[in-house]
Amino acid sequence: MVSGQQSSIERPLGATEDMYWRFDSVSPLNFGSIVRLEGALDVDALRFALRALQQRHPLLRVYIETDDKGVPWFREGTGDIHLQVLDQVSGQEWALLETELNTAFDTKSGPLIRCMLIKHNHQESTLITTYHHAICDGKSAIFLLRDIQQSLAQIGAGEAAELVSLAPVGYYGDRIPTMEHYAENDGLRTAWKTVQASARFMGRVGLPMGLRSKHEEPLSEQRLLVEPRFLEPELMKHIAKKAKAEKASVQCVLNAALSLAVAEDSPARFFHATSCTQVLDIRAQLIPGVGEDCGCFVSGATSLHRLHGHTSFWQLTRDIHKRMLETLATPLPFFHPAMHESFAMFGRMMGQSSMVKFSELIGKLHPEGLSVSNLGQVKIDVKDCPVRITEFAFATNTNVLNYFNTSAATFNGRMTWSFSGSSILGRDRIAIIADRSIDKIIDALD
Repeated sequence: MVSGQQSSIERPLGATEDMYWRFDSVSPLNFGSIVRLEGALDVDALRFALRALQQRHPLLRVYIETDDKGVPWFREGTGDIHLQVLDQVSGQEWALLETELNTAFDTKSGPLIRCMLIKHNHQESTLITTYHHAICDGKSAIFLLRDIQQSLAQIGAGEAAELVSLAPVGYYGDRIPTMEHYAENDGLRTAWKTVQASARFMGRVGLPMGLRSKHEEPLSEQRLLVEPRFLEPELMKHIAKKAKAEKASVQCVLNAALSLAVAEDSPARFFHATSCTQVLDIRAQLIPGVGEDCGCFVSGATSLHRLHGHTSFWQLTRDIHKRMLETLATPLPFFHPAMHESFAMFGRMMGQSSMVKFSELIGKLHPEGLSVSNLGQVKIDVKDCPVRITEFAFATNTNVLNYFNTSAATFNGRMTWSFSGSSILGRDRIAIIADRSIDKIIDALD
């Protein structure tokens, strides 16, 4: 656990960061955001704002270099964040993001973030930002966009673009609560909750199931395909109201809908159970907690469910919600980073020359599942900024770990739910699952 000692920007990669860096050898674990902007945006001002952003957040100034023992380090000293500017009408944003998510970063040079500004006309534009997942997560992306707006507001007011710099926070795995922490916080009760949650998980044991592929293809030849779907504000109000009445959450509504849609595509076999995963922001659970820093501070809660042709939508939603709350009351969300320690050690033992073999092996070992990364209600509103954000969405490339994943965010009441999958599934198949997931929700509201 981190003490009062300040972390350095130059340090060895933590286990999760190390794994994600090695995955670049076969398929980049990138994620990216699409932000629609309204207002006259000066490109030079945006470049100044990106420099200010880079000075505020340490991990936006790093590249990755191995030492003489083959250990990867974050090193400080990169050029500016690359900004590509295009003049283009609306309609190609998701295709451009898809390309970005499939394009690896030059980690030896950095930085591990890049931007693309699409100018539609004088008053409308779209900013696509791509991040290496080793240095950024969805919550971080929201903070970064807000900081860009803040710098633009300062420039517009005739002030300096600079923002307050943040100190490096180090690797999140070094902030995971120890057993001493749980002992201080009613340890026996926490231990009992953990045993109960584990027993319930094992009671539904089966081979975790997600989408089944009909053929195999080398990871390096697979591409990510993204199919976005949009849920308008009025529909979202109905969903939130119904979820509350059912003592559940919108997050678990999405998990249930996705699980039932995939069950139609890939029916469970005798020893299979549907694996539902919620991607969780764990900043507040770390010790000390993490604030508005840029980094990878996520884990997951997973539960197994046996589905059949008569599975009730709302019963499944409540079940997923209950299992998620039970998991959150225990140390189980920290299971993922603990496992990453073993995987990263194995990767270092195999060496840099075997990064492809390591990535392919981890990809085969990682169970298929159905994850929903939901940022919930996103609010980015900076006073006096010359441009206003009118839409926000994101998507993630997890091809190296799963054939399929989904990402959701709600902005101004409208949810964008992106369905992302490997090219071995095919775009039509991904689109059908996306449409059926939405249909499941709408049908359940009747």
